[in-house]
Amino acid sequence: MRTVVAGPSDRRACVTQQNPHSVRRLVLSISTLAATSCASAPRNPALDKYPAGVEGRTTVTYYDVHGRTYPELRTEMRRLGPKINGGSFVGETRSPMTWSWRTESIAGGICTLRDVRVSVNAQILLPRWTAPADADSSLVAEWKRFIGALETHESGHKDISARAGRDLKDQLRGMSGTCSMMNMRANDIARQIVDRANAEQKQYDAETRHGLTQGTGFGAPSFVSANNSQSLGSGASSAGSLLPNSERLRMMQESRARADSAAERVTRLLVTPPSLELSVGDSVFSQDLYRRLEFGGVTAEGDTLHDFAKTFLFERNSLLERRGPYLVARGSGDVSLWVFLGSRPGTFDLRESARAVRVPIHIR
Repeated sequence: MRTVVAGPSDRRACVTQQNPHSVRRLVLSISTLAATSCASAPRNPALDKYPAGVEGRTTVTYYDVHGRTYPELRTEMRRLGPKINGGSFVGETRSPMTWSWRTESIAGGICTLRDVRVSVNAQILLPRWTAPADADSSLVAEWKRFIGALETHESGHKDISARAGRDLKDQLRGMSGTCSMMNMRANDIARQIVDRANAEQKQYDAETRHGLTQGTGFGAPSFVSANNSQSLGSGASSAGSLLPNSERLRMMQESRARADSAAERVTRLLVTPPSLELSVGDSVFSQDLYRRLEFGGVTAEGDTLHDFAKTFLFERNSLLERRGPYLVARGSGDVSLWVFLGSRPGTFDLRESARAVRVPIHIR
């Protein structure tokens, strides 16, 4: 997701003189252009949460997509979603934040700010899919999961804007000083908060890889072995993230390089809990299954790392059936999930060692 904050020339102050007071209003326009979409019914309550003291409202509008398969839905989102700077996006969020205050003269050329108000009006454009009556149940479940993950990511961007508004209100409320300098001081504070919020938006996208680490890849491809689920999110190779191919490839390469570098430091792989359980009939998104595990990597220096490359491999079996990105438990028994250190472990030696851990999955 790309965050755009209006430049200084766009943050003009509109001043209304009221004798003996003055009111100053500034508008900050923060736009988040989603590399992934961010909502569908039922609406995520997180989209409507704002901190105390900030007047917040979230408006969600939709464009409708149609299809019966993963490729068809991806194509529809590419075709109908926003087009920004040559890139194709599936959603767009704009969160204009406005604030106002009343400048009150106290005495001797000293003024104070009164009635400081801050509001955030988040406007989100999202895809909406109405599943055909005969739609595959795994596709319906994946769309629901995908939308939930996108809402979570988008809510994070909205929260950054809302926190910036709260910080601004806290800093301006009750501020006093020379009347002739008050508006300049307030503007300086606003610019600092705007710049910081912009940096936080970019950092948030970098850390979450535009939401991929939060599960915003739509229809992750089916695979037998999957590289580091934390690094690859829920399918960085899929079209759920509609970043330009060159940018997506660069991000993937950088993320994998960092994870591989960390894995090289690890001398012993730790995985907990020692086993997992499923019930016959369960349908679980493969990445969600991996996320039930916690990983530690002990280095030669005795440090424990948690973010490093790893590969997952299921032994061949007839108990877990793959349906798109989902695993369906078809019968009772035990299945072996292997976790290997590194994204390119070479040969898969199915023997437990410092670099390979077997996790039994008990299906009841």
